[in-house]
Amino acid sequence: MQPKDILAISGKPGLYKVLNTTQRAIVVESMREGKRSAVPSSARVSSFEDISIFTYDEDLPLSEVLNTLHGHLKGGEAPNSKESHDTLRAFVTEVVTDLDQERVYHSDLKKLCTWYNELNSLGVLPFAAAEDEEQSTEAKEAPVEEEEAAAEGSVEEVSEDEAAAEE
Repeated sequence: MQPKDILAISGKPGLYKVLNTTQRAIVVESMREGKRSAVPSSARVSSFEDISIFTYDEDLPLSEVLNTLHGHLKGGEAPNSKESHDTLRAFVTEVVTDLDQERVYHSDLKKLCTWYNELNSLGVLPFAAAEDEEQSTEAKEAPVEEEEAAAEGSVEEVSEDEAAAEE
């Protein structure tokens, strides 16, 4: 699953997977419960691909931060979002060393830890790089093409053998 397929919807708890988009609504499925629903296009919806974390140098994409957290924790759980402000800030600053302390609010840190724990429990993390996913898709398609070519070749060989037998 790619970050572009995961949504956070304002006013709705949890994370959602995009199933389809129309002009008037987005059809989503709750990643936790698996329930499908339609969200009006006027709702405030954020794709994980569009979310980033403020740092002093440049903004880091959320997917990169989540992958870094996953590597740092070795697949373990992040602190609970109900931990104190100082605990959450110290944890995230340990992982993202150049975190912009003035522009990243406590609510942002809570969301980050909550989203990380939810995605980690669902087995979605770490996100594969887009290039890696394209390569794995190509690798899966290549054997199919080779098998088809081999099957066609074997059919032709049988046909030639049958033709020789008939003569």
